[in-house]
Parts: sequence; C-alpha cells; structure tokens
Amino acid sequence: MKHTGIYFGALLGTVAVMGQTTPVPPEGMVYVEAGEFIMGSVYGDPDERPRQLARTDAYFIDQYEVSNGEFAKFDPEYKFPEEKKGNAAVVTWSQANAYAQWAGKRLPTEKEWEKAARGTDGRIFPWGDTYDNTYVVWDQKDTRGASIAKPESPYGCFDMAGGVWEWTVDWYQPYPGNSVPMEQYGEKYKVMRGGSNFNNHSFIRTSQRYYLLPEDLRAYPVGFRCVKDIDVN
Repeated sequence: MKHTGIYFGALLGTVAVMGQTTPVPPEGMVYVEAGEFIMGSVYGDPDERPRQLARTDAYFIDQYEVSNGEFAKFDPEYKFPEEKKGNAAVVTWSQANAYAQWAGKRLPTEKEWEKAARGTDGRIFPWGDTYDNTYVVWDQKDTRGASIAKPESPYGCFDMAGGVWEWTVDWYQPYPGNSVPMEQYGEKYKVMRGGSNFNNHSFIRTSQRYYLLPEDLRAYPVGFRCVKDIDVN
C-alpha cells in the first residue's frame, strides 16, 4: 500500500501517515488496522451465518505460513517430507500453539484470520469474488519467490487459499445469532481456515470454517501462521 506524505520513525518503529501513526510490522509480517469488516456469508454453509459486521483490534500477522525449516528451529526432532521452505503441514494444534508462544506470537482468532484474508469488503476469495483456478495453492511447497506469483490478500498475506489448512486459536462454536444446531459445536474441535490442496473451491472461500480435533494429524494437512499483538503503550 502506497501513501503520500509518509516519513519513517526508525527509532520508534512507526510510520506517520497524514497525522496518524502506523506501527511498522516485524520482518515477515503485515499490519492489519483496527476496525470493522464483513465476516461470514449469506450463501455459505450454515456455520458461516449470519453475515455480520465484526471488529478486531490492530495486529500483525505472518505474511506466509510457518515453514518446515522455521518449525524445525523450534523442534529439532520435527520430521517433514518436503523441502525446508515448504509449509509445515503435519502439525497438531498444541504444536502450533507452542511454536507461536516460543516465537513471541500467538495463533490468530477466527476474526483475525478472516479479516487478513478478505479485507473489509466481504470478498469471497482473497483476490476477489471470482474463482480462478490459477490463484489457488495446489501443493504444500513454498511459494515465496515463485516464478508465477499468487495474488496476495488485501493486507499482503499469501497462501490463504489452498495449500494447507491453518489452525486458529478458537474452539468450533456458533456465531452470535446463529440458531442452527450442530453436534460438533463446543470445546472439542478447533477451527481451521483456508482449505487445502485436497479440497474443491468451496473450501477455500474466506468465510469457510472447518473443524478438527486439536491433536489429529490423520485427516487433513494442517499448518498455521501467527499473529502478534501491538503494544499501544
């Protein structure tokens, strides 16, 4: 995102934009401002309803999913089949949560993940409302520096459609105002977002929710990205 009238406060780690101070993201992360965005879907699965205005505080989020090499720095015994730059795809929720804490970060909430993926305009996919097969991540290998770059989300995140599912911190619960019962609701399953290379296009929508037992490694390739709180003091 380009702005006029910007100067960098290197010592303060902020950017002043037209009288406002915007925090500079740590390396490998992007900034998401506080405010409302459109969350959920009118025409999606029942657990995506109701479509609503949701709000988040400002935060930083990883531009890419955590890679095999990055995760191995935290857990040297971690074994992975792909190259070091490939997405960590055989990770339980507890492992992902432990890595995030080790890195001085945390797992994103559903709200934070969805806002980073779709922006504030309620788009269906990270790149817009029209499905494009060439924009989907169809493998779990690294896309950083790929010759055919995938489009980024409105906030500059990559690989939020396909590749591997991504853990969030949240339990699988109904949205406020949702009266459709589901036996899976409760504090048994954690929510995953983003779809994987094994899913069709409906699973890679920005509003799509899915659930998995926190320690289950058998069902789907699951990775994660982290967020970092912004110190307002």
